[in-house]
Amino acid sequence: MPDVIKRCTKCVMTSTWPGITFNSDGVCNICTEYKKYSKIDWKKREFALKRILSEWKAYAWGRGNKYDCLVGYSGGKDTAYALWCMKRKYKMSPLCVTWDHGFKLSPEAEYNMTEVPKILDVDHLRFSIGNGLRNALCKKASRVMGDFCWHCHNGVGAFPARISKLWDIPLQIWGEPTALYATGGEFSIQDMEEQDEDHFHRVFQCHVTPEMVKPFEYELIDMQPMTWPEGEFPLKAIYLGNFLQWNQRENVKIITEELGWKHRESENTWCDWDKVDCEYEVVRDYQKFLRRGFGKASFQASKDIREGLIGRTKALELVEKYEGKVPSNMDKFCEEVGVTAKEFDEMTSRNI
Repeated sequence: MPDVIKRCTKCVMTSTWPGITFNSDGVCNICTEYKKYSKIDWKKREFALKRILSEWKAYAWGRGNKYDCLVGYSGGKDTAYALWCMKRKYKMSPLCVTWDHGFKLSPEAEYNMTEVPKILDVDHLRFSIGNGLRNALCKKASRVMGDFCWHCHNGVGAFPARISKLWDIPLQIWGEPTALYATGGEFSIQDMEEQDEDHFHRVFQCHVTPEMVKPFEYELIDMQPMTWPEGEFPLKAIYLGNFLQWNQRENVKIITEELGWKHRESENTWCDWDKVDCEYEVVRDYQKFLRRGFGKASFQASKDIREGLIGRTKALELVEKYEGKVPSNMDKFCEEVGVTAKEFDEMTSRNI
């Protein structure tokens, strides 16, 4: 981790975030991009969305397919809202597909995972890998990229593509575009972002290939569900945030009131609605802090600044209060994965 971390002069994002740049005034490219979002013609964009949905509904009907779209579903706020949009707002017939990270969920997260699709009367396919492979990948990915969630990122992107190909469901629905709240330097707000194999390698895989993280005790074939399917197949994977103006708090209000979506307090943020779909998100956040010198508090505070909810002084106070604390379930995580806390720190800090 660098000794001195530069922060944006408007928000509080740091220079250690991949793809971030600063202009001559010290303002980051995320803040600069965000200003463009409100200037988009959203009526025109929603019209384009409805046309896309109509086209692929007709495609499914012509092939006798029950499902006219696929929604990758984690149980979190964004995917729950996307699922609600497809079923309730646009009257689509989605297949809900979950790449389960394999860790036990909290009662709130398990409700969101299992009950929300049922309430919406949506068929749900849920898949997870074995604990041995999961744990081995957590260790290797921590060493390679300082993030034990490689298996989850890749599965979330690749497994739905495999189902799209296998079940002939080309239309995929994702939540907010990557340029809205984060950046890897790959896309801008103006881009009509879609997922394909190149997008998967750049955004989900972050250019870290299976060969780079393969544990020695496993073969590449064991990682197949987390890899992009071979061969050509029709795919139209769109981000709703390119067609509908995305407001996380408003989205959360809708799914809470209509679906009973559950909130859950977290020790590393003041929001009880963000990243509730994984109990070990706080461990990953701490790992990010060890590796890059910032965590969720900086990320959330920066979003709140851009939305006009808090000022920068308050944001820095929140960062000081919440960031860099060892999570209370760290020992539980280490026991489950099979490492000591010292090994976790060493794996995370390697190659910096």
